[in-house]
Amino acid sequence: MALVIKGRIAPLDRDDPDAVFAGRVFIDDSGSIERVTRGNAAAPSGFSTTKEVDVGTNLVLPGFIDLHNHVGYNTLPLWAEPKQKTPFAHHDSWPRAESYRGSISLPAKVVVQAAPEALLAYVQLRALVGGTSAIQGWPAANRRHVQVLRNVDDETAGSTNHDLILTSTLTKTPLDLAKVAQAQKGGAGFIYHCAEGQVGTIVEREFTDARSAGCLTNTFIGVHLSAVTKADWKTWKSTRAGAIAWSPFSNYWLYGITTDVSAAIAQEIAVCLGSDWGPSGTKNVQGEMKVALLANQKEGFGLTERDIVSMVTSNPGIALSRCWRKSIGQLVPDAFGDVLVLHADGVADNKLWKHIVASTEKDVMLVVYDGRARYGDDDVMVKAGVGDASRIKVAGKDKRFAIPNPKKPDEWWSWKAITDALDAVRKNPASALENANAMRSAWAGSMDEDDAPLELVLDMPSGELPMAGDLKKHAKDIVIPPLPSLQHDDAFFESITGRGFHGTTLDGLAPFYA
Repeated sequence: MALVIKGRIAPLDRDDPDAVFAGRVFIDDSGSIERVTRGNAAAPSGFSTTKEVDVGTNLVLPGFIDLHNHVGYNTLPLWAEPKQKTPFAHHDSWPRAESYRGSISLPAKVVVQAAPEALLAYVQLRALVGGTSAIQGWPAANRRHVQVLRNVDDETAGSTNHDLILTSTLTKTPLDLAKVAQAQKGGAGFIYHCAEGQVGTIVEREFTDARSAGCLTNTFIGVHLSAVTKADWKTWKSTRAGAIAWSPFSNYWLYGITTDVSAAIAQEIAVCLGSDWGPSGTKNVQGEMKVALLANQKEGFGLTERDIVSMVTSNPGIALSRCWRKSIGQLVPDAFGDVLVLHADGVADNKLWKHIVASTEKDVMLVVYDGRARYGDDDVMVKAGVGDASRIKVAGKDKRFAIPNPKKPDEWWSWKAITDALDAVRKNPASALENANAMRSAWAGSMDEDDAPLELVLDMPSGELPMAGDLKKHAKDIVIPPLPSLQHDDAFFESITGRGFHGTTLDGLAPFYA
């Protein structure tokens, strides 16, 4: 279904990155941007009768890209180990904390096995309410499932190749890295959790091993890299510069430090943002922009608000397009039709970048993925042709979201149905697991069929693998916490104060939402 969006356009085009103008974005039936026009320029051929969404002087920009997440864990709240008195050393430290298994590992495994469809609906909606249209870090699945966000890990960009971008949350051996480097020479991208932790710890070797294997090319996207020294940053040559996925909230929360962003920028490495996951991250990448601003003030990185907006739009877009051969993160012809509309009526053009960084969930008017409206203000969703989508109230405003019911694809799934499914698992994990296992046992067909029971595999950041009988054995003792809210709210900010290893740095997030 073609769509036209009229408003104040900020294309984030790399050829004219500061441009802002009144105009229209034309998205064709395939979900690609046909043209972006200024003023009242004539519509391209074939758009004369297309539905137009006029948002006035509100801001139309590329949908936000969250380049580092673990979405399967985003039904869980912020976590901190009560007995840990000093910052963790690296990514293998905190999974060994006494409360990790009971607070994160086991609850996540139960939810992903007992209510996979509801889990995916909730975590996608959580991203949408913060303006996200593409996200990295999905659970692996046995078959296709309801998807209303772009899956960075699995995007084929019009081909039949699901390995345009390779990913790993686990540390690879030098031999395995060498194999990945060969794939990169053929054009593949590589998103790699690497050197996460304190400078001077053993995880710094992950970066030097990647370099030795030949992975540090312009299709390498390193996640975290907080343990990389200034001297090592200089070894990633600017002629081969790729990108990093920076998650400052999670860095400060777990380690009390963050990535040396200025050293990366000095090597012409593109800095992108990721909100990480529920146990140690922001609710969405819109929130992570504010943490980037706080980190900039604390560390003196010299970033502007315009730089930070690029970290969730054109920077990750350019990095991904090297692998996909199709633009994203910019409103330009033939780019993916992923668009965000933010409330900005009355905001002067010269204050727009600051406004975008400071924006909150209440400012998200419309999120379009692949040319289809998936979330937004009630009246804007009506204009976009999905006025029958499910209702929800976010940040005190009436919104609608369009997530198909996995059992009845012609109907929208309601917020109540999604949360009821998740709450049923929370209230009785043992019974929910038993029912899910019985359904899988009764299935006689192939597990890749469209109506097969959905099975998801979490991208375990710690590398912990489920043991046979593990969940069944512990099911009666597993406590699943209440479902967190979709938006940054008082409960979230109260859970920050006095916890984690950020000092008071992350306390500065709350005033943006006052």
